[in-house]
Amino acid sequence: MTRDRVLVTRAAGQADELLAAMRDAGLSPVSVPTISVEIDPEGGRLDVAAGSIHTYRWVVVTSANGARAILDATKRAAAKLGAPSWAAIGPATRRALERAGVEVAFQPIRSTGAALAVELPLAPGDRVLVVRGDLADGELATTLRARGADVDDVVAYRTREAPDASRGMLRAAVTDRSIAAVVFTSGSTVRGLLSLGEAESIDVRIFPAVCIGPETADEARAAGFRILAVSPIPTSAALAAATVNALALQLQETP
Repeated sequence: MTRDRVLVTRAAGQADELLAAMRDAGLSPVSVPTISVEIDPEGGRLDVAAGSIHTYRWVVVTSANGARAILDATKRAAAKLGAPSWAAIGPATRRALERAGVEVAFQPIRSTGAALAVELPLAPGDRVLVVRGDLADGELATTLRARGADVDDVVAYRTREAPDASRGMLRAAVTDRSIAAVVFTSGSTVRGLLSLGEAESIDVRIFPAVCIGPETADEARAAGFRILAVSPIPTSAALAAATVNALALQLQETP
């Protein structure tokens, strides 16, 4: 039986878990990174914050990329991870921290910056380090300051859409054999694929989309993609299962 081929858009070096989950679910994933991630350079603001991490009451991490960035910075600074309390925006971020031995003290009910900002247990004057990417706005830090926290808001990494190295990968993926669906893991992966398609004169909107969450689905829908499914939780296993189920349902509905 031929496995369905699905396009996975997650950044290079960060898609291994998702690719493995897709294979385990019986799919044939094709990696075409539509974004790349550039970590704050050594000696930058992140390293400065990591060097004084023991002075913070909370370290608030808003993505798995942010988790990897702050963990690398603390290694460079030989900082003790257990000195502050750690907060993670959602399960993927939590797992990235816990794999490094960090005990996560807080995770909001909903995996959003707004929920994290209002639910984080704070006392007036608490020092908080917010670790985020450049595409996230500063509302989390603004709300925490309004609640009385002393906040350092650090951009730990920058997301670059439509890396040139992926242009040939996209061409090969769509010309060799058919793609059953494209899997998006963020709004930036949607925009990155659109830009890659435009650069290669490929109409990528012909591929139905499976999305990691409702916000990503909203971005994909607004861009003109037909949404096959939205993962109920933002994990690799759930996303793979949602993809399999959606493709099976689509096959049943095809006359």
